[in-house]
Amino acid sequence: MNTSQHIVKMESGGNIALYHLTDANPAGLPLIVTHGTISNAKTVRGLTRYLAQSGFDCWLLEWGGHGHSTAASTRQNFEYPAFHDVPAAISAVLTFTKQPQLYWVSHSGGGHLPLMYLARQPRREAEIAGLVTMGAQATDAALDLRQKVRGAYFWLVTMLLGHTPQKMLPVGNEPEPTRLLAQWLVWNIRQRWLGSDGFDYMAALAKLTIPALMIAGGNDSIAPASGCRKFFDALGSTDKTWMLCAETTGFSKDFSHGELVIGREARAELFPRVGDWLRQRNV
Repeated sequence: MNTSQHIVKMESGGNIALYHLTDANPAGLPLIVTHGTISNAKTVRGLTRYLAQSGFDCWLLEWGGHGHSTAASTRQNFEYPAFHDVPAAISAVLTFTKQPQLYWVSHSGGGHLPLMYLARQPRREAEIAGLVTMGAQATDAALDLRQKVRGAYFWLVTMLLGHTPQKMLPVGNEPEPTRLLAQWLVWNIRQRWLGSDGFDYMAALAKLTIPALMIAGGNDSIAPASGCRKFFDALGSTDKTWMLCAETTGFSKDFSHGELVIGREARAELFPRVGDWLRQRNV
């Protein structure tokens, strides 16, 4: 396995970290693989290595102050990396590979980013040949009063500290270094995926035609399947595939949020399906 690191500075501030992972003679368009919030590259390295060993040209992205990347400011919300880190990563990979398009494969909040970017700039769809999201949602993590109160408490702590401590949401491997999760919490408390200026991201998905594989875990409290399904239903693409990782759909267990990318069940049961979906389109 060949691995190299690339640090890409952004004119607007901050930088992203890209790790190029390839096995012998990769074929097809490149893939950007990225983690979610409260996480860094380590959480999706197993997935990235699997895809690289399967013959894909893989670029592992760390965004927004995670791992070896640097956030522009602790005050930035979810929209900053969507509008700055995403185009920087796409431009860097396409320039390096001299390819016209790439695929985006993501866990959790890493799936929101390209959807938000494309929702605002649908003409940029030509850069992304397809999208895989695993456990991405913005509306259904605080459906009852107890969850809303808990979410409001996390929002307050995040706003006061300027970051979200890892121990508050022990599902990743590092703190969330900015106020990004405060915006995500508001989305879920209000059950509306709106920009800071009121832009309706969910409604805007109807204009997107990007091929997509959208995956949910059957036992995921961070990204409930009902919320992930809303992304899927809203997307305007005619080439979209829904996958629920649960016993009722033929998996060995109901996957939790982390189990979508970590563990032997993910490698044995889910990663091959992701690879098959990509291989069918990435020729």
